[in-house]
Amino acid sequence: MRYQYTEQEKENVIMNFMENNKVTKVPAKEKKKYILLAEFITRFEQGKIYTEKEINTELLNVYPTGEYVEQRRYLITFNFFKRSSDGNQYWLNI
Repeated sequence: MRYQYTEQEKENVIMNFMENNKVTKVPAKEKKKYILLAEFITRFEQGKIYTEKEINTELLNVYPTGEYVEQRRYLITFNFFKRSSDGNQYWLNI
């Protein structure tokens, strides 16, 4: 699933939902979640394999504590990441 958005939409979402590079509140609308996660994945390198723990650590650095599991699922749902069948390895899918 991919959403199209303008640079202005991106700026508005970041302005409304982030402060000091951290998400202050997770938006209800999927498109806005998508925009925030598209920004989030810029922290990762193409071709590198990440553990679930590494993904969780980065999510916890950016998202409110109770949100990281749902956001990790969205990383897969939105096809930003692929993961191994056992769920232990993640890699960028962009």
